[in-house]
Amino acid sequence: MRSTLVVVLACHFLAAFTVLGVPLYLPRLLQAFGLAEQSPWAGVLFSLPAVMTALSASGWGRFADRYGRRLSLQRALAGLTLAFLLAGAAPSLPWLVLALALQGLAGGTLAAANGYLSQYLHGDALAKALNWTQFSARLALLSAPPLMGAVLMVLPHIGQRLWLGLALLPLAGLLLSLRLLDEVTPSQTRSSARGAPAEKAAPLWPLWLMQFLFNFAMVVTFPYFLPYAAHWLHQPVIVGVFYSWPHLIYLLLLPLWHRLPGRGLWFAPGMLLLALAALWHTRLETPAALLAARTLFGLGMLLAYSGANQLLSNAIRQHSAGKQFGQIDAAGKWAGVAAGLSAGWLVAHTTLQTPYLASALAAVMAVFIFVTSSLRGSGYVRITRSS
Repeated sequence: MRSTLVVVLACHFLAAFTVLGVPLYLPRLLQAFGLAEQSPWAGVLFSLPAVMTALSASGWGRFADRYGRRLSLQRALAGLTLAFLLAGAAPSLPWLVLALALQGLAGGTLAAANGYLSQYLHGDALAKALNWTQFSARLALLSAPPLMGAVLMVLPHIGQRLWLGLALLPLAGLLLSLRLLDEVTPSQTRSSARGAPAEKAAPLWPLWLMQFLFNFAMVVTFPYFLPYAAHWLHQPVIVGVFYSWPHLIYLLLLPLWHRLPGRGLWFAPGMLLLALAALWHTRLETPAALLAARTLFGLGMLLAYSGANQLLSNAIRQHSAGKQFGQIDAAGKWAGVAAGLSAGWLVAHTTLQTPYLASALAAVMAVFIFVTSSLRGSGYVRITRSS
């Protein structure tokens, strides 16, 4: 199973690297279409793939449950390849809009990867695997922007051809996915589900809402971090290090975290740490305090992701895992869109510190939903399945 996990993580990383590296440089790439870097089109096209993914995620989840989860993963990788080829060859802005819409519509690689893994892993083993897919996403988020920035520095005239080069990465993931087995067919899964004794299933709406609030709490602090941190940090590269620091904390500590016995569910403590870190961001006076607050934010991210993935792995129903992962992915995407819009409105009407207050409020609301829902009951907290 370890080799299968490695292949799935590699496929997801290649897709995530492709998608996460472009947005930072989108305003510059749009110059090839006659648009200024400050054009409102940059904001629209930045959000378009996320909106399309949120709209289509549940449908692709049902597709996975019906036709196979390996096929769904391959569908996502093929769609991403086609979208980036179309973007790289787009002769006009409408064609680029179509390409970015296709990127979102055919996306959902994370949900597809998690759905595939749920065929073979359950309970604590699945929760660990979900943590590792988040690890690959954090790694892509850390590595893609600086590497693509280096490409643009070395090849300043590459323009939209950058999309053509990036299309090779999901294509490589698609070829790599051919090594994956599809041993559990959808028909077998449904037959097993009909023949198995009925289980009490955790209600999923609290998971969706908690996922929405969790993602909102993280993303709402991101868009304006550069002007916020400029008060203490005067070099863009240092701002970038501080910006990425929470993700680096996650990458460094997750392998150690998985070795500790009796981790339990850490969603609520993690969200409380996020709230405390966000509030601390509104009261900072020195760069050292900012680094400490970013470290606390990273620790909260690690604990909250671990707890959320444990909750999800215990609540997932095998015969509809694709649909459920798609719904969770859609909740996260809608949260990202809402967070970006909220951050823009808050900064325009208040101060650069206000998004951190919104982050803290969302984190506390997620904890409230957790403690007042049946998710905290022993029926869902304990590990109910084993690999």
